[in-house]
Amino acid sequence: MSLAAWLACVAAAGPGVTSTTLPDECREAPMLAQLVAVGKLPPLRERLPENPIVVPIVEHPGQYGGIWRQYHMAADIVSIRLIQNYTPLARWNSDLTDIVPGLAQSWEFSPDGKRITFQLRKGIRWSDGEPFTSRDLAFWWELCNDKRVAFQAPEWVFVDGKKMRLLTPDPYTVVFEYDAPFYFMPMYLSAGFWTCEQMLTPFHYLKRFHPDHNPAYKDFKEFLRKNYVHDNPDRPTLSAWRMTYCSPTSDRVVFERNPFFYGMDPLGRQLPYIDRVESTMVQSAEAGVLLVVAGQIDAQFRLISQADYPLLRRFARKAGYRILRYEEGTAAWYGVCINWDVLDPRKRRLFRDKRFRRGLALTIDREKINQVVWHGLGQPQAAAITDEAWHFRSPEGQEVLKRWKTEWAPYDTPRGNALLDEAGLTQRDSDGFRMFEGEPLTVMLESFDDDVAAKETLLISTDWAMVGIRAKTKRCMGTDLWTRVRSGRYDMYMQHNSEMDLFSFPAQVFPTSDINWHPLVGKWHMTGGKEGEKPDGPMARLLDIFEQCKREPDLARRHQLALDGIRVHFDEGPFMLGTCGRQPDIVVVKDNFRNVPPTGILGPLAVCQPGSQWPEQFFIDTVTTPTTATAKKGAQ
Repeated sequence: MSLAAWLACVAAAGPGVTSTTLPDECREAPMLAQLVAVGKLPPLRERLPENPIVVPIVEHPGQYGGIWRQYHMAADIVSIRLIQNYTPLARWNSDLTDIVPGLAQSWEFSPDGKRITFQLRKGIRWSDGEPFTSRDLAFWWELCNDKRVAFQAPEWVFVDGKKMRLLTPDPYTVVFEYDAPFYFMPMYLSAGFWTCEQMLTPFHYLKRFHPDHNPAYKDFKEFLRKNYVHDNPDRPTLSAWRMTYCSPTSDRVVFERNPFFYGMDPLGRQLPYIDRVESTMVQSAEAGVLLVVAGQIDAQFRLISQADYPLLRRFARKAGYRILRYEEGTAAWYGVCINWDVLDPRKRRLFRDKRFRRGLALTIDREKINQVVWHGLGQPQAAAITDEAWHFRSPEGQEVLKRWKTEWAPYDTPRGNALLDEAGLTQRDSDGFRMFEGEPLTVMLESFDDDVAAKETLLISTDWAMVGIRAKTKRCMGTDLWTRVRSGRYDMYMQHNSEMDLFSFPAQVFPTSDINWHPLVGKWHMTGGKEGEKPDGPMARLLDIFEQCKREPDLARRHQLALDGIRVHFDEGPFMLGTCGRQPDIVVVKDNFRNVPPTGILGPLAVCQPGSQWPEQFFIDTVTTPTTATAKKGAQ
């Protein structure tokens, strides 16, 4: 239906139009109405749940139809999954200020905080029309506990090292039961596309390939292959668009609207507005930008370099697109994680001396890194977390954030030299490099196989050499470095730092996992004390605060505890040394591609933007021509 025809329907319905006053043909896409008319699809009222989710609209209700063209660079199509696979039980709202209902219409904690009961929306269906019920979640839990299949349970199923229990008393009730209070649980469910992709397993489809349900299969090889969300068009989905084609090399992927999608606009019209999504694989970011300037891309939210901004600006009017400035949301790109649990006893004594870490922090020339690596587009700062994180919304939170970003961030070599001397590094060898406890000191600064990280490590090692710290740099493959990081076999490594929520992703502040600067203490926490090393000193203080936070039912008090954890970093840190943050992201959308928020945050993947901004309500306007003012809204 065209926008003009739909507006005529609204006008005919008169004042106070609602979903019940609009005729069905105005409430669904024409391509679906045609299928209903010939009996190939049930009527709309049979395809929607009893309580559909009403999607907030950015500009105004849109029109049905059109193809959204975009591009991707990897076979796992992560950039697409961030857009359309965000269908969790509980979800971030559009402006990232709260956790709101998703597939579940509500949830409730028991008085002791140990049981969280979710009520699913009745009548939600998979894209093939089969009901979505608690049986699908019970199936996921069975897989998590089946040692025969490589189906790893996520970290949030454990509290104090003990695994939760999942109960499904009826088709629309799911109970998560723990041995201790766990008020973070809904936040974990809202994190990223990966959580819902793993949890939402279509039992009716996958049981065909499960050895216990089909004797034709003796193992789980085919089962796992059929469960790949990113390259199996036959696997049912709950997303707004269902995959209909994926080439063997994933160089072309096509999605069409899901006729059973559970969301509608405020007028009761089923979403999504756009009929199809098509994505082409490119071999480089530069190749993708060429598609943009040729006018062949409708909306692209990732994979565009800041270096391409002048070219994009030059062709914007001719190709008919506008350029939006989103935030990467990065607090450290990159930051230096100094291993608190380094295995060498001599280095451990030094690395745990805050004077040493502070001396290193003050002798990094962050402005030089910003100019050389980021062309002046970043912000020299310490390694905090994302400015927009909901912990910082209060005046107190803003004060904590400001101090966190600026403390130990100035380039102050005299003060840094003095702190390094105080840490016991007064003796030097014949080349002028510092010694510790009578022996030469060399630290290894490692990075992943990334050009930006490699450039930053070189600049940092040069800065440190000027104050007598010999740092060798090494560029590593991801698997190799991650393996050594998790076992504590490293001195220092470069880590990207971007996070919105310390409740579900606490490791930037609290030593809860075996990465960052706390691998062995984190392992101890993850395993309930079975592995790793028992914390003491500031690590014990941080974990004590985290446990209080996890058991605190009041959200405001939880935010206060998060700030208390950051204050430990003021007293005993820094543990991670920042370089630059706040790098902007470029988003390009065609002038007639509407309902796109003018700003957003793309860096912390856990908040899953633009997926959490409801891309289902994006639409392609083929009726009206945006005015100059409208087209430039939010554009740079």
